[in-house]
Amino acid sequence: MRGVVICIITTAFAQEDTAKAWKVEGFLGLQAAQTALTNWQAGGQNQISAGTQQRLFIARDYFRHSWNLEYTGQYGLLRVVPQKTWRKTQDFLLVVSQYKYALSPRWALSVLADGRTQWTPTYDYVGDSMVRPAKSAFLAPLYGQFSLGLRYRVLEGWQVILSLLSERVTYVRLGYLADAGAFGLKPAERDPNGTIIRPARRTLWEIGGRLTSRLNITPVSGLSVSHFLDVFYSYSAPSQSPIVLSQLQAAYKLKSWLALTLSQQAIYDRRVGRGQQALQLLTSWSVGVTWQAKYPRSK
Repeated sequence: MRGVVICIITTAFAQEDTAKAWKVEGFLGLQAAQTALTNWQAGGQNQISAGTQQRLFIARDYFRHSWNLEYTGQYGLLRVVPQKTWRKTQDFLLVVSQYKYALSPRWALSVLADGRTQWTPTYDYVGDSMVRPAKSAFLAPLYGQFSLGLRYRVLEGWQVILSLLSERVTYVRLGYLADAGAFGLKPAERDPNGTIIRPARRTLWEIGGRLTSRLNITPVSGLSVSHFLDVFYSYSAPSQSPIVLSQLQAAYKLKSWLALTLSQQAIYDRRVGRGQQALQLLTSWSVGVTWQAKYPRSK
């Protein structure tokens, strides 16, 4: 009996310490819509769409040490009747991990690592027919970065990190995309008949400088805003730099289970296009069922 009491007391203190050390925030939004027309004279098309937006933030603080992990993702599908195929409207996956050692209340040494890719293959379509092979897919490409630098906390929930030494890797899982020189890779060597003599390397490593900004705030009650900005300048390929990524996600709670969400992405990369094609933009608004949670809960 004494052992049971000691076990219960130990568990209670462990949970209390864990609550103080760990911080967890989660957001999941689900949206669905359907348009059905019958003899509708004004015109239109029958369609079905569905989408999801996710965010998970985990942090742990211990004296001068702190670590956090943030995941942001979204995925959407659309089917326009009478087409039989579902087509993507959005597809994104970003994971950022950061370790900090505090030098002062505002300054800290920072180790930052992140990876960016997509969930499913991307295809072109001719009518209702899918054109294979895929133009991109999961881990094709994968953009990963690792950097050491100084972090400056501008405001509560907003920090800027400067790294003069950062490593970036582009990995393409699919061999035919790598051989074609997609996503900035050096293409395969071929003979005059087009036969591959030496396959392309599926990875491209670069050294450069990096500036990142991370914002996680609640400006007013019910509104949460998360923004990640990443600017990378390659020392080995200055003519193709900079590479800019902006990821914004905002959610406003209309009800405890209903929210208006905004997701916006901007990518500027000369490796995947020239002129206006180097800039990629995606903006989506939606109202849908959401789940939000924080741990520990504020009193």
